[in-house]
Amino acid sequence: MKYALLGYETEGSLDAEDKRALHRAHRALHDEVQAAASTSVRVIAHYRFRPARGATTVRRSDGEIVRTKGSSSETTEALRAFYLVESDDSDAVLDLATSLPAVRMGGTVEVWPLIEP
Repeated sequence: MKYALLGYETEGSLDAEDKRALHRAHRALHDEVQAAASTSVRVIAHYRFRPARGATTVRRSDGEIVRTKGSSSETTEALRAFYLVESDDSDAVLDLATSLPAVRMGGTVEVWPLIEP
């Protein structure tokens, strides 16, 4: 089964050095999971998101398509990382989610089981 792991962190809570450390931690975790033959989780892809101000929201309003700069959600946390993983062991996926840098730095990770098309 495939899963999407969505990492959130508090917008503006990290200084430049913390952001660099976070990027290194994501890369190291990705490399570690890929190199470990004993893990039952395979990371298919990992991406970091740019700040929410760079996003564009597209929606239909009164029959018209409206494009708005920024994220459609107004929360204290911003979506900052996306992992696509595959595993037959949901507990192993949750263990991976627990080890993501977002969690260690006080953020949140959502684990979403995906439906294959």
